[in-house]
Amino acid sequence: MFPSFASLFLVLAIFGSHCHQAPATTRNYEVGSVYTYDYVLGLELNEPPAVSAKDSNGAGGTSGQVKPPSTVGYKVLTTVQVRPVWQNEPGGAILEITLSRPQLQIKSRKAPHPDGFRDHTSQLDSASLHPLYVYWKDGIIQKTYSVTNDDISFVNIKKGIANLLQIPTGTTSGTVDENTPMGQCKVTYESCDTRHVTKHLTGNCEQLAAAQKFPSSTHSSRVLGADVQSNITVRTILTREAVVVEESEATERHTVRTTAKQEVGATINTSQSFKLTGTTSSSDNIVTASSAEAAIKEIAKISGLQMTTDSLVSQYEKFPQCEGPNCKNYDTLIKSLDYESISTNKMASAFIQIVTKFRDASADEIEKILNANKKNLPALLDACAAAGTPSAHKAAMKVLDFEDDDFISNPERYLLGLSLSPTPAPEAIPDLFNLIKKKMKSSKLQETLVLSIAALVNTLRTNNRRTGSPALDKLIDVEVEDYIVKSLEDCTESSCQQMYLRALKNLKSKATLPKLFEIIQSSDPKTGVVAMKAVHAFPDPLIAVTFRPTLLKVVQQLGKKYDSSARTLALDILLRNKPTREEVLQILHLLKNHDSQHAEVTTFMWNRVQEFMETNSELAKFVNDIITEEGLQTYHHLAPKGLSTAFSRTFTSGPSGNTSFSNAIEMSSKILKRSSFDVYIKSSDDSLHLLSLGIFAGGLSSFASSNNEVAVDEESEDATAGMELTLMGVQLRPIVFFTGKGELMSLVWSGAGSERTSAIKGNVLLQDEKQVIPLYCGLVTDINIQGGLSFELAGQVQISLWYRTANSLVENKAALVLQSTIRVDTSFVKSRVDYTVAAEASLHFTSDINFSDGVLMCLKLTQPEFNIRQNIHKTERIPGSKHRLRKAKYKTTPVPGITYALNKKNSQLCGVMYKDEL
Repeated sequence: MFPSFASLFLVLAIFGSHCHQAPATTRNYEVGSVYTYDYVLGLELNEPPAVSAKDSNGAGGTSGQVKPPSTVGYKVLTTVQVRPVWQNEPGGAILEITLSRPQLQIKSRKAPHPDGFRDHTSQLDSASLHPLYVYWKDGIIQKTYSVTNDDISFVNIKKGIANLLQIPTGTTSGTVDENTPMGQCKVTYESCDTRHVTKHLTGNCEQLAAAQKFPSSTHSSRVLGADVQSNITVRTILTREAVVVEESEATERHTVRTTAKQEVGATINTSQSFKLTGTTSSSDNIVTASSAEAAIKEIAKISGLQMTTDSLVSQYEKFPQCEGPNCKNYDTLIKSLDYESISTNKMASAFIQIVTKFRDASADEIEKILNANKKNLPALLDACAAAGTPSAHKAAMKVLDFEDDDFISNPERYLLGLSLSPTPAPEAIPDLFNLIKKKMKSSKLQETLVLSIAALVNTLRTNNRRTGSPALDKLIDVEVEDYIVKSLEDCTESSCQQMYLRALKNLKSKATLPKLFEIIQSSDPKTGVVAMKAVHAFPDPLIAVTFRPTLLKVVQQLGKKYDSSARTLALDILLRNKPTREEVLQILHLLKNHDSQHAEVTTFMWNRVQEFMETNSELAKFVNDIITEEGLQTYHHLAPKGLSTAFSRTFTSGPSGNTSFSNAIEMSSKILKRSSFDVYIKSSDDSLHLLSLGIFAGGLSSFASSNNEVAVDEESEDATAGMELTLMGVQLRPIVFFTGKGELMSLVWSGAGSERTSAIKGNVLLQDEKQVIPLYCGLVTDINIQGGLSFELAGQVQISLWYRTANSLVENKAALVLQSTIRVDTSFVKSRVDYTVAAEASLHFTSDINFSDGVLMCLKLTQPEFNIRQNIHKTERIPGSKHRLRKAKYKTTPVPGITYALNKKNSQLCGVMYKDEL
């Protein structure tokens, strides 16, 4: 803790806590007087305080009596002279603020006090110290005037000093809008008497002018964002005679946390001590102009300096993200992008660093890198997509060939990255739209283009991204959606309809919901399922009450015959949207009347109801009351009659939130019809559907069932199977394994698929948070939080017609590297906290089927053991000096392997199937 903090507590004790309103006395800095102050600015950076389960909202509480971790930081000591040089209107003045003999102090073990501060040479010692002029009116800083070529860091510090002079004349107790270095803030004033004034701020300041707006980006889902909590207190004592500032003590604390993992981030603590040491007389350079603007012009003429007019808000000065010998160049980073490194921490980390470099690179520079590294081009295309800049997109489009229908993997890889980017470049929309209208030779690439542009438009709309170009904004707001809807209406084949329905799923436009429900009720069963999947992906608030009767009809199969998958999806939508008691009653009446022919779908629905009851107390009460009232609490009504199942499990849980998965398996005549594996990240006030992996099959009942067991839905259905993947709400092009029994038997006899085959892989920015926080003291904090996800989805299938067995494995491998960098850089000293979390994990879903004598099936979901590594580096560096302070902390947390219990029926079947091995 700074010595100035201790003096603040003394001031608190003197002031007491019974304050009422700010003084109304007129304050006046007199022309001809020079007010000299001692000023100390202190900064300390640290990791965030530990968060306990009781304090999961990020307020900054600590769990237990833990010794505070060591910090990095510095102090700036200087003498400040405040001199009125113009005062030709009531309550108004031009004040000249000048620094003299600034000195940097750094934390050092050699200091007089343990972990204290000592003097250190820096660029402060030889800096040109230009004055800052402020127009001070009735106690408020209206404008600032700085020397045009002055060092931005010094200008910001002087603005922080000028801010301490602000106490509005006549302000009563309460909250007012006030311009500060942080922007326009809500400031609460209290005063014990005419001399003692207290200010309180909690951040949430606005930069009103366009020139003041700082770089910022965030994920549309709050789960993948960051939270900043601020607390600023300023206590001021005024002089008895002139009623100007005699002493001011300011402390501010900003705590930055990632929402999903709240221990990641940093705290920024600053202190300001401003004490009047004397008043002298001086008539130098006093002007007598008629107005403040005229006075500044006269001052500029006298001094021979050019002035820049500005507000009190600090200026943003961009410094390189990485400086020094530890920064890796392109060649080193690209070596980590080789094929074998997919889904490893090495690749995820290199990916993040290349994205950062690409954001500052020109299109020509990026194009040269892409052309020189063809071997690692797919991963570099991922980086181009994630960079989200016009230059990166332009470079990628120059090296990609969308006309070669024999090699579409690279264009599809880039389109996948664009679809998943949290901050895509709007300039990509016209390029993709032109390609779509040209019609690609490859139908697969054409579908990927359609799905990608829909996802891009949804992201840009969600982020409320305005481009400044009316034509481009119209394309995003209207034209792409109109094109997709019209193309859907013009389709003459179900495959065409299904492609554009998947695009509407990615678009998620409320205006398309009536069209989706129209198709659900009028199309063939398979197309109806695709349309229902699109509705299922919409945010719940968009599902209007008027659609609920239609959803209930689909569940009950009223009016027409619906595919069982459409019915179960409709049930999901109803259950997650607070069903009424009457709706629950009708659903339960349907489930109690199940027969053997519909045993699987009713079993699945009943499992789904039970799953939602675990998190919805009102639904649980409705169901339990109805079961009692209707006399349904019997084995005949409640016992499962089929193999279908649905359940949820928790992966991880903690104060920040939890990660969970939901697994749904819908069977048909003892053969898998549809399965979905969904992963969710949830915080206290939001959730993100991170992943949905779906397997679908049809027309396979005859392989494992007797003739009288073949499902009604599959009597005329061709044999088919495939996989669907949705990442962060973006539907990818489905992968079809086979269509027709001929293709199936060809796969069986050839053994294709018996070796591990990668279905999809890539690198995406799961988290991309950029914030610039101007501090109350005038310094500026730069926040960069990026989460790089490197993933691969692979699988294999082995079928033996001789032994009548089938074994499949779906393997999800991923590496996540979350890097948080919080910096407070100036031209003379740079401080930062880097917090990195890294983990490599995998999830295996296996199914073993034996149909030599009836059908036995065993499903297993296993998570192998892995480690979570956390590294914290706190660094301080003085440009032009060898001084480099680095404090590090490392932690490894092992996560044991686990095999998840699916359901009782599956456990029984596994026990029978492997009884000889138990």
